[in-house]
This record gives sequence, structure tokens and C-alpha cells, in this order.
Amino acid sequence: MQQRTLIQGGRVLTMVPGDDAAVRDILVEGDRIVAIGPRIDVGDAQVIDASDCIVHPGFVDTHRHTWQTQLRTVATDWSLFDYVVEMRCIFSMFYQAEDAYLGNYVGALEALNAGITTVVDHCHIINSPDHAHEAARGLMDSGIRAHFCYGFWPNPTSLTPFTLTPGEPWRFEAAKALRKGLLSSDTGRVSFGIAPSELEGMPFDLSRSEIQFAREMAASRISLHVAVGAYDAGERMVTRLSDAGLLGNDMLFVHGAALTDAELKLLADSGAGLSVTPETELQMGMGIPVAARALAAGVQTSIGVDIVSNYAGDMFAQMRLLLQTMRSQQNLDYERAGKAPRVIRPRASEVLRLATVDAARVTGLQGAQGMLQIGDKADIVLTRTTSIHMTPATDPVGALVLNANASDVDTVLVDGRIVKRGGQLVGVDWAALSKRLRASSERILEQAATVDAAPIRNFVSDMFKNIA
Repeated sequence: MQQRTLIQGGRVLTMVPGDDAAVRDILVEGDRIVAIGPRIDVGDAQVIDASDCIVHPGFVDTHRHTWQTQLRTVATDWSLFDYVVEMRCIFSMFYQAEDAYLGNYVGALEALNAGITTVVDHCHIINSPDHAHEAARGLMDSGIRAHFCYGFWPNPTSLTPFTLTPGEPWRFEAAKALRKGLLSSDTGRVSFGIAPSELEGMPFDLSRSEIQFAREMAASRISLHVAVGAYDAGERMVTRLSDAGLLGNDMLFVHGAALTDAELKLLADSGAGLSVTPETELQMGMGIPVAARALAAGVQTSIGVDIVSNYAGDMFAQMRLLLQTMRSQQNLDYERAGKAPRVIRPRASEVLRLATVDAARVTGLQGAQGMLQIGDKADIVLTRTTSIHMTPATDPVGALVLNANASDVDTVLVDGRIVKRGGQLVGVDWAALSKRLRASSERILEQAATVDAAPIRNFVSDMFKNIA
């Protein structure tokens, strides 16, 4: 008989349109929700007391470079230029396969700890076939639901001279092996995706070949950075992909502040998704998040955390930043017209949808629904409302979007399996794991400190023609 779990007496926010939050029970059997109601009596179920909790769908993070977890805080004051020089061209060289595993495993645990039950991992730390295998295994061992998007970006193979070698045949062969082996299932928690080399930094024919390869491999998602604000060189890559017949609903574009209205329409018409990453975009000079324009154009839009090498990897902060950025844009329009707003837009509920329902739709992942309904996979979060900053939680939507943080996440289920309970990750020896993570971090930082960054900065300056 399958395990039965009764989540009892919580204020349930299903995210089903028209369904207001109410005190209910939820019965989970195996990996599915089998009942939702005001009082469910089941004698043989394990019971989770959800009183003083908001019960809601797991958050869906549609863009994360999870491997950078052990480099937390190094990017605190970085621009995108700094990030490309330091992270993409120096630190990445010193990652061993074990480091890729640890970054992805601990990074996924961090996501789960914060109530993120699904992540799209844009993994550009593929220095070898072993790196690919171990990074994917890290996600699988964590218990998270994910797209593992195998990255084709060619991390440097030499610093003297500085060398990038795109399009190497082994990258395609390693991807094939991963697809046929560890990630052969199309119905498992972790699905195989592709992250092509940077669209705006590589020959278009290479991007074409990587996208075509992704479709030959039946990749679940193709994750692509595009139109990165002032860094954009006017390549109009969405238009070029459309002209080449390559746009499709399996694509997930990221950032996009420099997308034109015409390109946003192309995305909407193709069914492609978009992930905005508010904190990195606002920090690193990547433009004002494009969410408001994208939503107005009918683009399927969502939120990504992006990197934890400069901030914490929770969805609460990203929702908050995006909501207030979008509101400030609208308020500035009023101000320029000599007016003041009578009504504030968007509503908090609209941004919560971007982190749950809409994000789940963007991923297309098996079991990621972003709602709580009978028959859905049981990806469920209990966020406690007893902390000083959550009391009283009069409006549950406002509490989640504007008040909560990761410390309030009490219990998390993925596929009906409890991965966090009572504020603690289940089956994780954090003391031992943190020692391994710190040792990995210290070695990478020590090796990176020996590198002369000057020639790399010159190389990246040539890539970014319009930096100040």
C-alpha cells in the first residue's frame, strides 16, 4: 500500500483561479494529491499539523546556475563583465567533477529548503563527461524536480594563452551518453535539457547545430540567454532564430531586457517561455526586468534565481524585487505625466503566479503543475506564519510575496516525499556536508587567485563592444 500523508488544518492556497485561500486538509497518497477538503478523516496516514501555516504549491525556479553554490558571495559587487571574466573564464577552470556534484547537490538542497520544488538548471560547468554526469547526479540525489540543461559553453582549456574551444565533438558525445544513460527517462523527476553556447557570443551556425542536436536528443527544454540589456550588441537573435525556422515552444529564453516588441511577439506566437531574473538583472547592468512588457505581449513569463554566488537562492526575494520594480515602472509613467496612481499594479497575486502556475507551464516538466489539485503531483510547501515578521499573516498572498523568507519554510514535499519537515532538511548531515563544500570552495579560490586576469579582461572587453 502506498504511503499516505495527511496535511491537516492549514490555510490552503491552491493557486487555482477563483479559489480563495481557506482552512483545509490535503491527503497525499504516493506521489499524488488524492483529496482536498475542510476535514478529511484517514486512520492510517502520517499526519502533518499545518495549523499556523500557509499551504501552497512549490515554487518553480526557471533559471539557475546551480553549480556556483560553493562560490557564495564572491559576486557581491560584480557587473556582468566581472562575472564573465571571473566566473565563466577563471573559477570554472578549477572545478573538478566532484565540485560540480557538490555545487548542484547543495544548491538543490538550498532550493528545497526555501520551498523551491522545481528548478531549471542551466549547467555550463561541463568541463568533461564526468562533470556532466556528476552535476546531473547532484540534482537527482537531492530529491528536487528539475530540467538538467547540459551546457555547451566551452569553459577555458588554457590560460597561457587564454583559449576557448567551442563545438568540440566530445561535448556532443557526452550529451548523448548522458541522455542514453542517467537521464534516459522522460518521466523521471530530472529531465534532460540543453543549454547551447551563448547565442550572442558564438557563430550562428554553431548555435543552429546545438539547437538541432537538442531536438534530435528530444531535450525537454532548451535554455538560452538573450538580449541582455545594455550588453546586447543588436544581434536580434530571436529574429534570426525565427527566420531560420528554429523558434519553438521547447525554448526557454532568459533575461531579454533588450528584446524588441516584434521579438516579444515572435516569442508569444511560438509558445516559447521567458525567465526574468530580477536580482542579477538589476545588479549587473542587464536592464530593467522585461516581465511587464513580456506579459503585455502575451509571452509565457516566469522568474529565475540565476546565481547564488552573490545572494541567497530563494524565490521570496525575487518575487519581492520583481513586484516592486514593475510597480515602480508604472508609477514612473504616472509621474512623468504629472499624475499620481489611484491603483497600484501589478497585484502581489500576479507575481506569485509567475513563481508557481506560470513557471510550471514554462518548464513543461512532468508533474510540475504549480497548483494544488486532486490528481496533481504532490509538490507542496508549508510556510509557517508564527515568526515576528509573519504575524499576523492576514493576507496569505501578501505574506508569501512581501514578508516571508526561507526560514519560514517548515515542510516541503516533492512527489509526495517529505524532503523538509519541522524546518529541517530530511536525511541531510549538514555539518559533514558543509565541511566538504567549504573545502571545495577554498581549493577553487586558492587556485583561481594565482591567475593573471588582465589578458582575460582584454579578451572579454573585445566580446562586449559597448562597455563603459
